[in-house]
Amino acid sequence: MPTKKMLDKKNESNAYEHTNSKPPAQGKISGGIGKFFMGIFRRREIGVFLALVIIVIVLAIATPYFLKPLNLFNIARQISLITVVGVGMTFLIISGEFDLSVGSVMGFSAILIATFMKMGINPWLAFIIVAIVGACIGFINGIITTKIGLPSFIATLGMLSIIRGLTLVVAKGWPISGFEYSSFFFTMGGRIADTFPMQAIWMLIILILGGIVMTKTTFGHHVYGTGGNKQAAKLAGVNTDRVKITNFMITSVLAVFAGALMLAFLQSADPLAGSGMELNVIAATVIGGTNLFGGAGTILGTFLGATIMGSIRNGMVLLGISAYWQEAVIGFVIIGAVSVDLTLRRRKI
Repeated sequence: MPTKKMLDKKNESNAYEHTNSKPPAQGKISGGIGKFFMGIFRRREIGVFLALVIIVIVLAIATPYFLKPLNLFNIARQISLITVVGVGMTFLIISGEFDLSVGSVMGFSAILIATFMKMGINPWLAFIIVAIVGACIGFINGIITTKIGLPSFIATLGMLSIIRGLTLVVAKGWPISGFEYSSFFFTMGGRIADTFPMQAIWMLIILILGGIVMTKTTFGHHVYGTGGNKQAAKLAGVNTDRVKITNFMITSVLAVFAGALMLAFLQSADPLAGSGMELNVIAATVIGGTNLFGGAGTILGTFLGATIMGSIRNGMVLLGISAYWQEAVIGFVIIGAVSVDLTLRRRKI
């Protein structure tokens, strides 16, 4: 008859194995070419990738302009903000939480940076100050969720309203514009050779960094462990509250970064900018295969999800379809993606 002490040791051992196991493979070749391709087709992202290929083919046939380099660059720019914030949201959702305040934080950061610039503060210094403010907002979200125990959905919904209100107060309800063009505007929102958008370059950099952290670091493994089995992660010595608070902070800082990218590209800041961004970001992560209940998902999947959304919207504009239908189509895509994901989980594919 196993004693309580023996069972505790067994649970700790299982927890350690679960928490320190590697997250979904990112394409490592092992066991020959055959196993490599089999591994690819078992990955979560393959279904999303195939869906993207089909969408691209259909749109390319429907409108030849879709595959023009300039249009592809425009799509990359259009999805950059969603993807940048989506990287942080992927960390957060995998760990089992949400952040509905990212859209407000993005708009608030653009207004705050613009206000500081109007006061004569260097744009880069203003950006750093606002990034620290964003980290504090994320920290507060994390503390309310992990220490007070308020569900992240409610905590960040309240923060959404608070930050949006502060944004309107700071801007006095009016957009801020009329800046002198500087290195900040080119580096964050310009185009290389008047063609390739800097926003897309920043998106790629953040995707790479996010992918490395998620798959190659202990923290990334702890994120998966926290969302997959919180109790087991705790038994293995993981400070799950710290992991979640850190993810809230990462998400908010990336929302600030997206706000800076938006400000630099538009060269103006609107107090209502970012409204609805949180839903688009969550949609991108869900379409990309991130489990809404935590424990599973990848940065690559989020990028593919954002690309699907951007391609659909861009293609519908090129085809002259009403903007009202765009949101409806995205809604169908979200429902379809989640339904397929749940079906695959039940079948353990």
